[in-house]
Amino acid sequence: MKAAIAKGQQGFTLIELVMVILLLSILAAVAIPNFIDFRTDAKNAATQGAIGAMRSAISVAVAAVQLKEDPTVPTPKYPTFIEMYANNFTSSHPNLSGTAIMDPSSGFPGNPWTVSTATSTLRNTVALCTGTKSVILSGATAQRGWCYRETGGEIWANSNANGGGSGKTENTY
Repeated sequence: MKAAIAKGQQGFTLIELVMVILLLSILAAVAIPNFIDFRTDAKNAATQGAIGAMRSAISVAVAAVQLKEDPTVPTPKYPTFIEMYANNFTSSHPNLSGTAIMDPSSGFPGNPWTVSTATSTLRNTVALCTGTKSVILSGATAQRGWCYRETGGEIWANSNANGGGSGKTENTY
């Protein structure tokens, strides 16, 4: 059964349809760059949050070492690289041995700026870095995970993929 069309009622003209499509494309052209910028801002915020969480965990670990380890026995002040990599105190801190540094169920957060071809395991890997924050590891550990300097308990992103907006890359946080 066909619906009755009222007398004088017609569809849209081709010009009206073209105008609507033109207006929608102009709006999309204006809006899309703003959404692309949000992805960069979101990755930067996630990186800063992850670094803040890890630096807090390192500070808590330092306090635990100072409180629970024997002050007469020389132990590292900061978690060693092996402890950070395993997310667990070892025999270098005998009273804390077996205690997790970060939450054992989630471990270290992933670096949002890790290269997209890296597995999720490589995103939250901790690598030993002895240089300054501006040095990014190359080779098998390039642009992925986190850099940790055990002598000062410093941790930063092992990547510089965000292009340095505002004069900063994610490894300078």
